[in-house]
Amino acid sequence: MKTLARRRQLLAALSTLPLLGVRGALAQDKWPSKPIKLMIGFPPGGGADAMGRLVGAKLGERLGQPVIVDNRTGATGTICSEMVAKAAPDGYTLQVAHINSNAIGPLLVAKGKFHPIDDFTPITLIGITPQMLCHHPKHKFKDVPALIAYAKANPGKLTFASSGVGSIQHIAAEDFKLRAGVDMLHVPFKGTGEAMAALLSGDVDLTFSSTGSAVPQVKGGKLILLAVGSPKRLADYPNTPAIAETLPGYDIATWYGLAGPKGLPPAIVDRIASEVQAILKLPDVQKRFHELDATVSSGSPKQFGDFWRAEVTRYQKLINDAKITA
Repeated sequence: MKTLARRRQLLAALSTLPLLGVRGALAQDKWPSKPIKLMIGFPPGGGADAMGRLVGAKLGERLGQPVIVDNRTGATGTICSEMVAKAAPDGYTLQVAHINSNAIGPLLVAKGKFHPIDDFTPITLIGITPQMLCHHPKHKFKDVPALIAYAKANPGKLTFASSGVGSIQHIAAEDFKLRAGVDMLHVPFKGTGEAMAALLSGDVDLTFSSTGSAVPQVKGGKLILLAVGSPKRLADYPNTPAIAETLPGYDIATWYGLAGPKGLPPAIVDRIASEVQAILKLPDVQKRFHELDATVSSGSPKQFGDFWRAEVTRYQKLINDAKITA
């Protein structure tokens, strides 16, 4: 049995030699011979920008060429995604892939302009941040069941803010509505900043938000943190229940990755993935991610691609089930 197992290992290793030879030849090319553009579909100050700039700077150091961030905002990040999808697959245009700009948004606000994943090359996952359900202090909901009871008794009265149609905040609330069997009014804004300002002023009642936007307001006593969107309670917030404790199966999070246009050479993909995975292990990077309440997540290009495709399939079903339109 040991001999047979060893033979299989050798055969598997030998079968990869031609591929390694091709990739090795590609890797010996002069890439990168000029600066690399890292496109981000969101403005400076947010999670995508913070993670992208940090990883991009360190990637540039390791590659010997600067990685220049290019923020192209609008349409839930899909304007940026469309530009990347149409870019040359030469390794000089990369993107911080995001659940809004590369999974949900293309299914709604940019439908038909590009495929959410087939027009891209997945490189690696970078991080994941949970969603938080927060409400204005004018409401005295003690828990998620109390919120659901109020919403059922007052259909259509509660309003929830989002950073735009097709954003993770929008979808998180629609999933909540569908599972809880309640009706709440969606109020979309142009970005997280506007949505948060409306909630802080009491113009809207609640929102689903990333930890980076929600936690400072919660700590300042300006918002009430009711629950988190992760399957289980978060280690840093042990007293805050998960929505899944009331609505089993609820699991909404924001993810960030690195991608390029379709057809990116495998040697370049492997090189970037390897470098980024090493970067994500650095203590200062992990410290900064923790400050952003982000879980460091990496993996191979295939693993990221499989995850990404599953997310697109999942949210397409939710959009259909909840009858969500742009």
